[in-house]
Amino acid sequence: MTNLFLTNYTEITFLDKVKDNLRRCKSFCFSVSFIKKAGLVLLIKDIDAAVERGAKGRIITSTYQNFTDIESLKTFIELQNKYKNFECHLDYESFRGAQYSVIGYHSKGYLFEFDSHYEVIVGSSNITRYALLKNIEWDVVVSEDIPSVYRHAMNEFEDKWMKTYSLNQELINTYANKLNFAIDRWDMDYDLSSGKVKPNYMQKKALKELNRYRAVGTNRALVVAAAGSGKTYLAAFDALNFNPKRLLFVVHEGSILKKAMETFRDVFGNGSSYGLFTGEHKDMDADFVFATNITMCKSLELFARDAFDYIIIDECHHATAETYKQIISYFEPEFLLGLTATPERMDNEDVFELFDKNVPYELRLRDAIMNDLVVPFKYYGIRDQLVDYGLTKSEERKLVAQLAGEEHVEFISSKIEEHRVEGKLKALAFCRNVTHARMMCEAMSSMYKTAYLTGKNTIGERVRAYNDLQSDSAELEILFTVDILNEGVDIPGVNMVLFLRPTESSTIFIKQLGRFLRKY
Repeated sequence: MTNLFLTNYTEITFLDKVKDNLRRCKSFCFSVSFIKKAGLVLLIKDIDAAVERGAKGRIITSTYQNFTDIESLKTFIELQNKYKNFECHLDYESFRGAQYSVIGYHSKGYLFEFDSHYEVIVGSSNITRYALLKNIEWDVVVSEDIPSVYRHAMNEFEDKWMKTYSLNQELINTYANKLNFAIDRWDMDYDLSSGKVKPNYMQKKALKELNRYRAVGTNRALVVAAAGSGKTYLAAFDALNFNPKRLLFVVHEGSILKKAMETFRDVFGNGSSYGLFTGEHKDMDADFVFATNITMCKSLELFARDAFDYIIIDECHHATAETYKQIISYFEPEFLLGLTATPERMDNEDVFELFDKNVPYELRLRDAIMNDLVVPFKYYGIRDQLVDYGLTKSEERKLVAQLAGEEHVEFISSKIEEHRVEGKLKALAFCRNVTHARMMCEAMSSMYKTAYLTGKNTIGERVRAYNDLQSDSAELEILFTVDILNEGVDIPGVNMVLFLRPTESSTIFIKQLGRFLRKY
């Protein structure tokens, strides 16, 4: 028999060895303190196959530090119901020391019996995705013809088996309830994903509530959170916690999709494949598909209704549009998540109804500022007597002429100078329409370095303008824009925002305000 030292970078890894042993053993006994579904999926097929062919399987795991997840325990319940030769026990505060304090269950041992020998694997590896694939872990394999170490290990296993609880649904429900209200909970295995990406204050609270809603059977929910507070990262963290086989992210604008895809890659790493599904790209076979609503709506027949088990609708105040409704009604995911900063619509269409009025978490702008998630700001409402804002829509040309008139332009310039900060001016100006943006750009070009963007500009042109505006070395001082910056794009280096267009929509106002609230 050969003894081995295993890591995640030896020729034979710990995961390789355990999977190979499961394929050949007569019986296996695991004593593992922490088990996560994202790690269990790497072994569950081999565990199922071993038990199906007749191997006896027993697993002890624990609730120590609230780390083991409910999904893993449910998987073991399913195996118990399916096979008589598989059992699972749970250490639910089973061991107590002096003054009745709970002693932590922290073992990582894997015992195997074969036809001709025995093997004990002991070390540092729990059944989590990072332990099995990425972490620095040390494990030792002891192989014996005559069981010596194996017998001592089995005696310890049997002792702990007798002192822990047989896993059942009632026990899972008790543990789930404890998790829902736990203050200390190691339930975010994902915050190690990149070494720099960790949930912020808002995300931690929202993630806990999303877990709680799912625990009681909710299959769709809407999270309302202020612009700049990290909604896309929240979705990525929750998706990692959910561990979908396939994921769909839907939004209306291509540049938002690309940024979202980068965010998910930050959180998930390169273990999954990512693809765009837009007018230009058709990566429909990726694990994670990022699609525009129009392209996906036109292509629903290419996908099975259950093609995605986790779907995210970003900027979902748009979800009352027919394209979104068709997407939502067509697909049958295990969980549907909506994200928006502004769920209330001026046309009285009900965004909440699309998500069965389930709102696990709300973080409005004032709360985001108070919790230091976005930058505070000074807002000046300036009395403007040079423009007749009561003009009707049919009189739009007259309104624009007044807005871009010489006297009004000088008035705006005086207010810019009155309130500008030190250093280069980096102002973002929202205009009424394309004509207004062009006229303002031309009228103010004698006083500032200006440019304007519309929907006709390419993504590359837009990005260059955003970068020039934020750069201290570039000349651009004021960027005039129409609609394209209402959402999904952040220009955190901006130090002034000009609301040059009248609007009765609080949604549009808050969206435009949010373009400069992300920390820089």
